Amino acid sequence: MNTLKKISALLILFSFVACAKSAPATSIPAQPLEATSPPAEVNVTSEPTEISAATEVAATEAVVVEEEVIYGELARGHIETITEEIGARWSGTQEESATAQYIEEAFTEMGYEPVVKPFERMGWVDDETETAFKSANVIAVKEGESARVMVVGAHYDSVTDGLGADDNASGVGILLELAERLADVSTPYTIYFVAFGGEEAGLLGSTDYVYSASKDELQNIIGFVNLDSVIAGDYTYVYGNEGKPELRDWALNWASENDIELQTIYDVELNDEDGYGTSDVYEFDNARIPFAYFESTNWTLGDKDGYTQVDPQYGDDGAIIHTEYDTLEYIDETFPGRVDAHLNDVIRIVYALLTEY
Repeated sequence: MNTLKKISALLILFSFVACAKSAPATSIPAQPLEATSPPAEVNVTSEPTEISAATEVAATEAVVVEEEVIYGELARGHIETITEEIGARWSGTQEESATAQYIEEAFTEMGYEPVVKPFERMGWVDDETETAFKSANVIAVKEGESARVMVVGAHYDSVTDGLGADDNASGVGILLELAERLADVSTPYTIYFVAFGGEEAGLLGSTDYVYSASKDELQNIIGFVNLDSVIAGDYTYVYGNEGKPELRDWALNWASENDIELQTIYDVELNDEDGYGTSDVYEFDNARIPFAYFESTNWTLGDKDGYTQVDPQYGDDGAIIHTEYDTLEYIDETFPGRVDAHLNDVIRIVYALLTEY
């Protein structure tokens, strides 16, 4: 019995030792697995990765969002070139011819195939002296969805006083910017961009344009947009013929809907006291073609006839056109920001008119 007890005691002791040795072998690896668990590392790095991807998407979207277009920069460049490099350009002079060449080259660079149409017509040197003038109209055609035609015109000559920045490099600048912006844009009608010569000598270019057109060609014109002296005056106006006011009224409505200040004078008198026209709309109106004539002035000043453009303390008793004050430098210095504001407004309105009317 004593021997058996000893053997049993030895067996129990052996089993206890074996269990004690085996226990640490299974418990030691469990502790490092908890401390260095891979899921914990993945969770720490995955969250910043998701934020970074979202940021990249937002940044990409921000890049592709189209900024608001500010019109007028191209027009200002043309005004500067015409007035500073060519200067005053009286009808029929070399300076007027140089301006016609500049316009032709500008159209060509835009991808148009401009046509220069020379003419010779009797005009006025002053109120009493009539003589023959040789000049030209420069025409670029932008084909539209319809063969019906919208004519956009601006005269490029000037008087000899000043540099003709307002009258009428401003109109030419707008004409050229519109032509460039619309070159590859679909338009409902075919557009004729026309730079008229000889306006100051008696509306010679626009008269020749209308007189040279056939009856069918005139009937095919749905409207005429005239751009003349648009950067110096206090306010921007659009005029129209009362019998066919649709272009004028469309422009007024669009401007109102788009928070642009645009005024008009109903039943406006655009002829002088002798009944002669004072702008290139004259013969288009006689041909019963609807027109929208844009200019800047202030009809509440002076004789309230539109010739006093600004407060009489500025310019020549309120007049800028046909004076020594008709320079871009004077207008910019006297009325900071006005040139760019007027250019932007008029181009926006006419661009909409040519693409949506």
